[in-house]
Amino acid sequence: MSQQNPVTQEDVARRAGVSRAVVSYVLNNGPRKVSEETRRRVLQAINELEYRPNEFAQRLKQGSEAAQNTIGIVTGGNGFNLLARPYYNVILSGLYDHAYQQGQQIGFLAYWEALKDPIFFNKHIHEQEISSLILILPSLIPDEPQDRQLFEQMVARIPNLVCLEESVNGLPTVMFDRAEAARIAMSHLIGLGHQRIVFIGINDQRVTGHHQALMMHQLPYDESLVHFLNPAVLPAQSAYDIIAQKLRAGDNFTAIFTATDEAAIGAIAAVKDYGLRVPEDIAVASIDNLELSEMVRPALTTVDIPKQALARHAIQSIMTRTAFPDQNHVSVVLPTKLIVRDSCGTKLVKG
Repeated sequence: MSQQNPVTQEDVARRAGVSRAVVSYVLNNGPRKVSEETRRRVLQAINELEYRPNEFAQRLKQGSEAAQNTIGIVTGGNGFNLLARPYYNVILSGLYDHAYQQGQQIGFLAYWEALKDPIFFNKHIHEQEISSLILILPSLIPDEPQDRQLFEQMVARIPNLVCLEESVNGLPTVMFDRAEAARIAMSHLIGLGHQRIVFIGINDQRVTGHHQALMMHQLPYDESLVHFLNPAVLPAQSAYDIIAQKLRAGDNFTAIFTATDEAAIGAIAAVKDYGLRVPEDIAVASIDNLELSEMVRPALTTVDIPKQALARHAIQSIMTRTAFPDQNHVSVVLPTKLIVRDSCGTKLVKG
């Protein structure tokens, strides 16, 4: 819809077949209650007309210079535990830092589910508010008609969009090779003589890397050794529960590979609580290289993910697409490397 004549609450009221006051009640969640059916009609009208509250309509008259220096961040799924994860804390702080260094600001951080509210969507996903978007964990966006339509609408409004960590719909992406990271960690444990290695992770390319490492070293795949983190709890607790259950059951394994450092820390805690030693009895390796991984005891052997570089390249991708909008923009795959510390038992083998 043209922004020459901004949509008003009267327009929304006419479309929804209600009074202007009812539109105000919906927008402000009160002071009077509105029936669910009436609220649905008002929200539908807001969505169809792309209505934005007056404070934003006023900014249309003031130009969009601020918007050209503002970036939005959207994370896939509900994302309620994202800010509780040290890994994403590093990435998010990096995005804010590198945006500032480039003369940009982060306008908002929103979870995908929040965009389903047309009031929120029209307020934030708008060219008068932001010039670009960074999409974190797009694989968590549900593959439902409503979500696909919303995604298409988002890309149409803000075409300068870069994905972080995962590729979706052929959009430019900054990522690391998850399969390669898993192959590195698994191959290291196998090289130390371990054959029965518990895998604790997420059903993504790290599973592929785990399988590839087994095939490369001619080891059989054992489904009983493969476990996925429970998304309802944080990784450390989920990994603790998995290893505790296996130890109670008397399962035979000599090493653990986890998809995240947080999960590795939980696994180590379970091993120790059951009277065993790391790495003397059970070796552990993981992926992430959080700052905490060097401080726990034993210090974690882990594959370093260049978290600050992920953030820096995401911001740089945004800036490049802004400067050269007509050029084809490619994805970036950043390298990883194994950081050998104490938890894997390398020193015991060499000693």
